[in-house]
Amino acid sequence: MYHKAVVRKPNWTSRNAWTVVAMVTGALFAVSGCAGSTDQSPAPTPSSSTHQQTSNANPTNASTASAGPSTSVASSSARAAAAQPDFPAAVAPSALQHGGTYWGVYVSVVRTDDKLQIKPDDQKRLDAAAKSLADIGYKPDAGAFDVGCEQGMREQLRLDAQRNYAAVRIFFTEQSQAQRFVTAYQPGVVGTAKVTLYCMD
Repeated sequence: MYHKAVVRKPNWTSRNAWTVVAMVTGALFAVSGCAGSTDQSPAPTPSSSTHQQTSNANPTNASTASAGPSTSVASSSARAAAAQPDFPAAVAPSALQHGGTYWGVYVSVVRTDDKLQIKPDDQKRLDAAAKSLADIGYKPDAGAFDVGCEQGMREQLRLDAQRNYAAVRIFFTEQSQAQRFVTAYQPGVVGTAKVTLYCMD
């Protein structure tokens, strides 16, 4: 009698499922063990570092940009204020008194002939000096005079007492005022002298 052999197939489905479960469980334990380690701190993300650099850079640049122009303007204003000369007020020519004593600042002095005539080149020097004073707000006293008209001037400026002169000058009531003018006046002067004025009629 022939019997058909019955071959029972192994249940691969259940056996495979248990294998998969075991592998997944082992992997989870491994992952949880690595995540719990405190030996290495996490590295910063590039996006947060870049954002921090950008946020730090912007206020600095804005501060520099806003401070630059105001600093430049303040410096320019300070330089302009420092460049302004300190010129004192002089006695107006119309206010000079016959026989009055003043401190004269002689900006230009030239010789004249016996008739008080001035050479053309010397007249140009006098005109240039007068314009220089007028440009800064003065009304200079200018012209030729004989030996006795400005007593004390020749001795203090060391001029020849036997000659006549023409000059461009301004007068102050105080020596300190004359010195302030000399210090501030850049073209320079011939000198200063304490004089008594005559020939004012």
